[in-house]
Amino acid sequence: MEDSVKRIASQGSILEAGKQRHYLLKYGLGLNIDKQATYTIIAGCNNPFALFEPFKAFVELLKLFEVDYTFLKKEFCCGNLAYREIPREERPKLEEYSKQFIENNLKQAKKLGSRAVVTFCNVCCFLYNRFFGSEYEGMRILYYPEFLLETMKGRPRLDKNVAYYEGCYRYQRDLAPGAKINLKSNYELLRRIQDLKVSQVPSNLCCMDNVQKIIDEVNNQRLNTLVTSCTGCFAVLDVISKLAGGKPEVKYITEILLEAYK
Repeated sequence: MEDSVKRIASQGSILEAGKQRHYLLKYGLGLNIDKQATYTIIAGCNNPFALFEPFKAFVELLKLFEVDYTFLKKEFCCGNLAYREIPREERPKLEEYSKQFIENNLKQAKKLGSRAVVTFCNVCCFLYNRFFGSEYEGMRILYYPEFLLETMKGRPRLDKNVAYYEGCYRYQRDLAPGAKINLKSNYELLRRIQDLKVSQVPSNLCCMDNVQKIIDEVNNQRLNTLVTSCTGCFAVLDVISKLAGGKPEVKYITEILLEAYK
């Protein structure tokens, strides 16, 4: 655990990709970094790499909605990756570090004049809420679908039938007991898309235990597209779908929303 904490403290993440992340955000995607802005976006350690297309769709929506945003050059990991490495009895000590790292991000956002911090990472949103609730020194802490609902423009339209899997959030709830996240904002985002027909896949089918059942549920409904809003669920379902020849196609909620604007 100590090695993980040292890496987060020195470079922001356990992953050896601090510089690469900065280059990807600033030069690859042309994003605002460490600028005075209304919203500070927390991307998450691995999301810009592992979920590149969903993340790219999200940042395209930022530009489409003309959001005054910034990312952080040194965004500290919430500790999620370290939690996976340690026994449960070591969690209380890691939680102390996790809270400090999260507060470092919040303090940076405060200095940049942000009125809100937006968490794109699902685990981040639960841990931020657990430690600080929905506000930090007058600055709101928002889950990304809530943020998109507030900033979206126009009336997106997409004539399509999709299955939606919300996810059980078992891992997140285990890490952050008592966190209160408005998960209904995910489905509300889909409801805002005109002509989109949504069939829900039972969220009690956890992607960690029942991933094939989730895929089968969608195929049994003869739907070609499965939409999810959980970063972890997307990563798992996308791999399984591709191994099965891409049936159904797995899309992140940001990708579907962006498609509705095109």
